[in-house]
Amino acid sequence: MTHSAGPPTRGRRRPDLRHWLRPRGGSRFLVLGMCMAVGGLAGGVRSAWDGKGIWTILGTFGLGIFGVLAVVGYFVNWEDR
Repeated sequence: MTHSAGPPTRGRRRPDLRHWLRPRGGSRFLVLGMCMAVGGLAGGVRSAWDGKGIWTILGTFGLGIFGVLAVVGYFVNWEDR
């Protein structure tokens, strides 16, 4: 990021939230996301099949959905690399 008026002033600046939300992991992040997606979705189905509690089912499905989002985010940001 270039500044036309010189370097930024010293002191406390607000963090850029887009920086924290963008996956920047590389291939390890892709593998982790794939493992979370498969394990979470399969675990959610298995928990529902066994009749576990609703929070267990939603928690494992949430983990799987987060894994799917991580994999999709990896490929969406592919052109930035």
